[in-house]
Amino acid sequence: MLGSRKIKAIEYKEGMYLRDKDIHGLTGVTRYSLWFWENVKDHVGEVVKAEMKVSAKRTKDLYLVLYTTKGIKVCLYGVNAGYHGEGPRGSQRVLKEAGFNPKRVDELVFKQEVFTLRRKVKTAQTA
Repeated sequence: MLGSRKIKAIEYKEGMYLRDKDIHGLTGVTRYSLWFWENVKDHVGEVVKAEMKVSAKRTKDLYLVLYTTKGIKVCLYGVNAGYHGEGPRGSQRVLKEAGFNPKRVDELVFKQEVFTLRRKVKTAQTA
């Protein structure tokens, strides 16, 4: 999917920021963020909080940070929010796959540039 791009190995350590741009070297490309999410989602723990943030750079780009039960923060720089387009659709997909309320995701992603979502940890069912 990433063609001839050199992909770095992905490490998973508690407390780390796992940034898609550090792995594939690009920012602002939705399909690369979705590729990254597909590769890490089963290794980082359950997502319990999501924040759409604005970068501190002069460009004021948006990016999504997912906070997990393993203490890993997953940062996606190719998704965004606030309009109906490819970037917000990428955010919508990630947030729904991460277990957030689909109706609430739709309300926020297409109407607000920055937001925070929280959800409870799923508890293991006892036999």
